[in-house]
Amino acid sequence: MNPDEELVYEVDENDRILRIVRRGELTDHNLRHRSIAILFRDNAGRILVHRRAEVKRVFPKHYDMFVAGMVPAGETYDQTARREAAEEVGQRNVVLRPLGKWRYDDEPVPQWASVYTATVTGPVVPQPEEVEWFAFLTEDELEQSIAENEFCPDSVYLYRRLRREPEK
Repeated sequence: MNPDEELVYEVDENDRILRIVRRGELTDHNLRHRSIAILFRDNAGRILVHRRAEVKRVFPKHYDMFVAGMVPAGETYDQTARREAAEEVGQRNVVLRPLGKWRYDDEPVPQWASVYTATVTGPVVPQPEEVEWFAFLTEDELEQSIAENEFCPDSVYLYRRLRREPEK
């Protein structure tokens, strides 16, 4: 299916569903939506960081420290997190630990994001349509990468919230 045709929820500032819309319309008009974000770590505590594929409609070739995705109509945050973990990086049957849910207000991706953490339980198998590079970085290496590279701004916001740091 063309991702622009996928049905997703438009939500308000309190995460109440307003209506179901095509993902393309939501993206075209910067409508608030539901999303998930999973911070994966390896057994050494390093964070999985990846660069988004060039074909991505929003933030192509940007770096990201989260495996993330929009919540489609008919799915819960938890269901989407489990599906995205399997689809994007091949992590099935992982224990997802919820960390919180935060609102991000900036365009082009205003959203409510449910954030999780998980430990990688097997080989990382990135979906080529989603991920063109990945590595595990220490927190210090990630901070350096954030300073030097273009990261998805919503992900940086969520990462700072998790670390209880002020936005830079």
